[in-house]
Amino acid sequence: MDRYLTEQKKGSIGNAIKSLYQLIVLVEEDTFFCHAVDCNKELETLDISSVKIYDDLFSTLYKNTHPEDRESITLLSNIDDLHETLSEKVYISCECRIRHTDLSYYWSRITICNSKIEDSPTGHEYLILLEDIHTQKDALLTEHSELIKTISTLKEEYNKLFIENMTDAQTGCYNRKGLKYFETIALKDAVNNNKNIFVCVLDLNGLKYMNDTFGHSAGDTAIAAVSDALKKASPQGSSIIRTGGDEFLVFCPLAADSTALESFEKTLEEELRSYNDSHNNPFQVAASYGYVFLPPKENMETLDEYIETADKKMYKMKEERDPHKR
Repeated sequence: MDRYLTEQKKGSIGNAIKSLYQLIVLVEEDTFFCHAVDCNKELETLDISSVKIYDDLFSTLYKNTHPEDRESITLLSNIDDLHETLSEKVYISCECRIRHTDLSYYWSRITICNSKIEDSPTGHEYLILLEDIHTQKDALLTEHSELIKTISTLKEEYNKLFIENMTDAQTGCYNRKGLKYFETIALKDAVNNNKNIFVCVLDLNGLKYMNDTFGHSAGDTAIAAVSDALKKASPQGSSIIRTGGDEFLVFCPLAADSTALESFEKTLEEELRSYNDSHNNPFQVAASYGYVFLPPKENMETLDEYIETADKKMYKMKEERDPHKR
């Protein structure tokens, strides 16, 4: 093969290699003395002419590497480690941003390989090649950034649809699908963080009477008023579920010594009273409710037992307060 490589052809190959790489440095095997075979003008900041040994070369590269990328070139820092690594691999490489003479950083790929025997991991003479990959890397980073934005948008859309699927359109509270989803989260939180579970069942008073007497729009108005009052009165972090036409469920994990429940009844009653005082409806909006505040039981998977207990308390209040009870 060598007989076909005339000096002119060898020169052409050399020129092609020099065109491909911005920096080519040969490191001697015994002295680690550095020979700069080629260095493009845009890398004159490196001042390769003053570099004598490998440690100086690494130090120069390190100082001119973008601070965020310096960790990536530390694999080149120790010549002994480098030799050990290259005894197992034909070459190693890293990507980083190198400062050019215009003081801007550009993406480069630094490759170090053994130069003594082709395709062999043996030998101690190294060739250091610095390749300009800024255009490709910039394009990849832009594509990656756009992909991340797309994924983020898709996640937002999915979450929006996910929540919409569990939301009651009329009141903005969650529906029964939301109950199954959020009760699992609440129970897990209570168990993992040693909290109690607050569970409240609420039923609008006299819905049938309002619908029959004043029309279904009256019932819808009352349901909206009750759901708004619940949202304001419920402890922070509560899941509010519309379980039926005029039935609501509220639950959330709370610290055992939480004082949030002290204001729950008071705020709920005040909100309903305020609503009735500020509206000229031919009916009064009122509700009956019952609640429990207990630690989760061992291996508890649903809130059904606590919901049943709260429901019984709600019916007891309804017997006392709802003149239109069925």
